[in-house]
Amino acid sequence: MTAPARSLSVRARVAWAAGLAAALVVLLVAALTAITLVSNESRQRDRRVDAVAEAVGGGANPFARGRGYVATMRLDGAVLQSTPVTLPPASVGLSTEVVDGVSYRVRTRELNRPEGALLSVGIPEPPTRAVVGRLAPRIAVGGVLAVVLATLLGWLFAGRAVRPLRELITQTRTLTSDGQHTPPRVKGAAEAEELAEAITDMWSRMNSAQERTRTALDSARGFAASAAHELRTPLTAMRADLDIVRTLPLSKPELDEIVGDLIRTQRRVESTVTALGQLAAGELMRPEDRARFDVIELFDRVAQDLRRTHPEVRITVRADRSVPMTGWPDGIRLAADNLLRNAITHGGATEIELSAVPIGTPDNRRMLALRVDDNGVGLPVDERERVLQRFERGRAARQPGSGLGLALVSQQAALHGGNVVLSDSHLGGLCVTLTVDGS
Repeated sequence: MTAPARSLSVRARVAWAAGLAAALVVLLVAALTAITLVSNESRQRDRRVDAVAEAVGGGANPFARGRGYVATMRLDGAVLQSTPVTLPPASVGLSTEVVDGVSYRVRTRELNRPEGALLSVGIPEPPTRAVVGRLAPRIAVGGVLAVVLATLLGWLFAGRAVRPLRELITQTRTLTSDGQHTPPRVKGAAEAEELAEAITDMWSRMNSAQERTRTALDSARGFAASAAHELRTPLTAMRADLDIVRTLPLSKPELDEIVGDLIRTQRRVESTVTALGQLAAGELMRPEDRARFDVIELFDRVAQDLRRTHPEVRITVRADRSVPMTGWPDGIRLAADNLLRNAITHGGATEIELSAVPIGTPDNRRMLALRVDDNGVGLPVDERERVLQRFERGRAARQPGSGLGLALVSQQAALHGGNVVLSDSHLGGLCVTLTVDGS
C-alpha cells in the first residue's frame, strides 16, 4: 500500500499565491494601460483631424493637398470635389467611417463657399492592436519579471513566516511520554504561538490523565499487595477452622467456638477489604470533585448517624457558627467517621466532642483545625506516630481491627494540604487534630 501524497507546504502555497496574485495584478495593469493608451490615442487623433479639417477648410484648394488625409465636398448630397478616396456622407461633427477596409476618423463641417456645402476630412485610424502592440512586448516582459519576483519574495517571506511552525514541529517531535521534555514555546507568529499554547494545554491534560492512570495502577497494585499481605493470615485461619469442621467430629461447644472464630475472622477480612478500598478511593480523588461545604453541618450528620448505632455515647459538636471549607466532603466525612468509631471501638470512649476552627492570622485564615476529643483510654506518646501508618495498631486496642483507620485519616489530611497530630484531650482521652487547607 503506497503512502498518500503529501499536501503542499504552507511555504509553497504562499509562493504560489504570491505568483498568482502578481499575475492577476499584471493582467489588470496591462488592461488598464491598454485602455488608457487607446483613449489617449483617440483624443490625440480627434485633435489632429480637427486641426487638419480647419487647415483644409481655410485653404484655396483643399483637394490639392491630399497627402496624409482624404477629403470630400458635397452639396445637397452630391459630390462636388474629392480626393481619390471618397468619404461617405456624414453629419456635422466627428465620426468614424470605413472605406475599402480602411478606418478613418472624420470631421465634417459646413463651408461658406459654396453656401450649404459640407466638407468631410478624414485621417487614417490605425487599429487598436497597432496602438497597443507597440507596448505589448514591454508589458509582457515586465509581467513575467513581476510574477517571478513575487513568487521568489513569497517563498522567501513565507519561509520566515513558517520558521516558528518548523521550530514547533521539531520541538513537538522531541516530546516523549516520560515527561522529561517540556512542551514547546515559540515566538514570531501569532498562529504558531496559539498552536504552541494549544499543544501545551493538550500536553498538560495528557500528563494529568497519564498521572491519574499511573496513580490508579499504583493504587491497584498497592491494594492487591496489601490485601494479599493482610488477608493471608485470617484466610489461613479460616481454612484451618473449616478443615477441622470437615475432618473431625466436634461437640457442640467446640463447634460453636469454631463458628464464632470464623465469624470474627470474616468480619476482620471484611473490615480490611473495606478500608483498603477506601484508601484506594482516596488516592484517586480528582481536583474537579472538590466542593464548598460547611464542616459543622457535616460533623452534625456524622454524629447523628453514629448516635443511632451507639446511643450510649454522648457526641457533641462544638461550634458557634458555620465553618466553610473547600475540599472533598466525602473524604472529610470518612475521616470523621473513622475517628469516632476508633474512639468508641478501640478507645472505649463514652463522650466525644467534635469542633472546627479557623487558624492563622485574621487576614489569612485559610487553614482549619478539625478536632475530635474523647474520654477513652488514650494512646501512649511513643505510639502516636506509628499508628498513623498502614496496618499499625495501638497495643492497648480493645477490639481487633485492620490497622487502617488512622491511616485513612492521615491520607485525607495530606490530600487536603495538611497533617494529623495526636495529643492528650481535655476530656481525658485522645485528641486528634486535622489541620487542613480550607481555601
